[in-house]
Amino acid sequence: MHFHIFLLFFVFTVERHHLATQLNIKSDEAYRIASELADSAGVSLTQAVVDALKARKREMSKAEKVRDIIDFCCDTAAMMSPETRTLNIDTYLYDENGLPK
Repeated sequence: MHFHIFLLFFVFTVERHHLATQLNIKSDEAYRIASELADSAGVSLTQAVVDALKARKREMSKAEKVRDIIDFCCDTAAMMSPETRTLNIDTYLYDENGLPK
């Protein structure tokens, strides 16, 4: 029984240790840019890298959402009849002066 508890504790400790692994990037350019970001933002080098990665992740997420919307629109247009696709919806929404009806 004690061996099992020790083994679970050991596995848990090893797993926790891997959560705090280091990121080692061997690029002078990356270091320079990260340092500039850190200095201009008044944060640590680590925080500058984390912030930049989060920002990039948000950008990628937005681009993915845009692709999903475009795919949805293309799929919807493919289901429409030719008459519906050529319909000018503006004639139903706006008057001859371009004002909403």
